Amino acid sequence: MKTKRSGSSFNALHRERKLESIFLFTTGKCNAKCAMCFYAADMEKKAEDLNFGEIQKLSETAGPFKRLWLSGGEPTLREDLPEIVEMFYANNHITDCNFPTNGIKTERLIAWVQRLRRNCPDMNISVSVSMDGFGQTHDAQRGIPSFYRVAETLKALQDNFQEDGRVIKNIATVITRYNVEEITDFITWIYGRFKVTAHTIEAARGNTREQGVKALTEERLRAIQDQAAPYYLLYAKRIGEGMNALGRGLTKFFFVGLMRAMYNIRASNLEKPVPWNMDCTAGETTLVIDYDGRFRSCELREPIGRVQDYGYDIQTIMRSDAMRQEVAAVGHGYRANCWCTHGCWIMSSITFNPGRMIAMMIKANRETRKLAKARPVLINEELLEALEHKYRVDRAKLAELGIIPPLAIPASRQSA
Repeated sequence: MKTKRSGSSFNALHRERKLESIFLFTTGKCNAKCAMCFYAADMEKKAEDLNFGEIQKLSETAGPFKRLWLSGGEPTLREDLPEIVEMFYANNHITDCNFPTNGIKTERLIAWVQRLRRNCPDMNISVSVSMDGFGQTHDAQRGIPSFYRVAETLKALQDNFQEDGRVIKNIATVITRYNVEEITDFITWIYGRFKVTAHTIEAARGNTREQGVKALTEERLRAIQDQAAPYYLLYAKRIGEGMNALGRGLTKFFFVGLMRAMYNIRASNLEKPVPWNMDCTAGETTLVIDYDGRFRSCELREPIGRVQDYGYDIQTIMRSDAMRQEVAAVGHGYRANCWCTHGCWIMSSITFNPGRMIAMMIKANRETRKLAKARPVLINEELLEALEHKYRVDRAKLAELGIIPPLAIPASRQSA
């Protein structure tokens, strides 16, 4: 399916604070053992996933909202996931679906995204594939050998949806002690080898599966962010391909501004809570539903109830005493001492603070242009090959997957 690129609803400035995003943990099952997983303890409880009928009740009572954020566990392990997304599209008129995955189930992911494009034609689908480093680094951090399988998935997404503007192809990397020393090289390699829409870098958050996996100080994170900043401009240009001049300009302003502003807030809050200078809207505009029915205002806060106890009624939950008390406790981020590093909540809250948002994005765009001028990006095949040799990436495997051209066969092997 070929479509013109469509802007995300993040481009809208929101003033009315109402439910806008539901974060649905679709399953407590996962086929990886990520060292930095903040949800490992919850999944180890081995509770039953909400069944389709229970999720149907949630959809039927939620009313219209814009964004469905899938989570888990690994969403591709949920057999009825396409039906769930299609249900929210039909009942709740969602405009955006965020689909994170570890990229192991390539064929299923491609088939499901193709199905969702047919059955939900007006919905943007952000496929966010986790890739944390070169070869052995990625495998060590993810707890299973999967680097080349993930690379295959990225290539398949590119081949199947490159011309489809409603399929946003992202790579997400979590910085830990495993990959912190190679992260800037990895950012360069990702941009050079994969035609993805964006590459986000995350600080490990919450209570991780592996103790001591967090490796960042604020100073180190800011240095990495500064090194990554010029790539925001390149990705903005890539996203804007096919748009008119106005569309390209607005895309550049919003994408670069939101990315840099989010990273600035995250860095400030890495070591200690620092006010965002804007409201956090957790519990007002967002609802998190765990795989077993517990609900929260934010992924990093404790559950405050169970959907089962509210008849699976989202509107009742959002108006409940439990949620009102939680919103008061969050205190718009000024009283709760929980100013976080979670990009999803930072991004969502930014869009509900329009005055502050514009000022932050103007500053962020200015900073990014300055950094790009000081650190021009120069990527060529020689550099990419050097990185692959440095980090012992199997170039023959990359060629087999079609990520690089076929390798020349040495004359000695040809004669043999």
